[in-house]
Amino acid sequence: MEKFTPQTTHIEIVFIHRQEKLPYHFNYSPAPDNLSEKQMQKWQSRRAAHFLLTELLKKYYLDLRLLENIQHTASGRPFVNSEQIDFNISHSGDWIAVIFSHFFTKLAVGIDIEHPQKERRYADLIRHYANVEEQDALLNEDCLLLNNLSQRFYLSWCLREAILKSQGVGIAKLSEVRHLPLEKRIFSAHCPKGKLHFVSELPFYLSYFYQQSENMLLSEPLLYHWHNGQLQPVECQSLIYDVN
Repeated sequence: MEKFTPQTTHIEIVFIHRQEKLPYHFNYSPAPDNLSEKQMQKWQSRRAAHFLLTELLKKYYLDLRLLENIQHTASGRPFVNSEQIDFNISHSGDWIAVIFSHFFTKLAVGIDIEHPQKERRYADLIRHYANVEEQDALLNEDCLLLNNLSQRFYLSWCLREAILKSQGVGIAKLSEVRHLPLEKRIFSAHCPKGKLHFVSELPFYLSYFYQQSENMLLSEPLLYHWHNGQLQPVECQSLIYDVN
């Protein structure tokens, strides 16, 4: 049970490298024996995500026992038994990120990070799932949005993932997200009204969504990097979209 009812909305995004050294007092089940390299990486990612959630709950004096009973929706989205907390997790390559919201009523959040490991057929992918207005904007050689086609692809992909993950909806619904890049608008039946941010200045691409109704005033989301034993504030520019 939470120790207080927050009157200010707290939305925080924290990221961490998979091999970052964690405090000695953080308790987590040891890795099983004989894991493959890929299995060990997955275990490290789960441990890092659990650590970030632990630190966020501690920051707001919340009951850490909530993390002992993380539940999952029918689609597999994790959640805790609290009407004031929502969170979402993403990992890619060597990086893990968590978005966390804490308010007197639950506000849906979603996050996606992409740490590209190889080149992709960006134009073909965009044509496969994007609406016509989006294709026309992103595939235009004179497009001034971001620096190149690869960045525009990850904008297009990550924003969809973040929106759909806020409700635990899979990527099968990618085409049901309508993205108007030049108007900074996104429409989807699979998430509530809110805001979406996209950041391209980190070691990975980051997109996160948070619920915000018409007359709701929210404090600016805070971005942190857990490094060298502490949360280090990160300041960077982001593209901001209105959703629904």
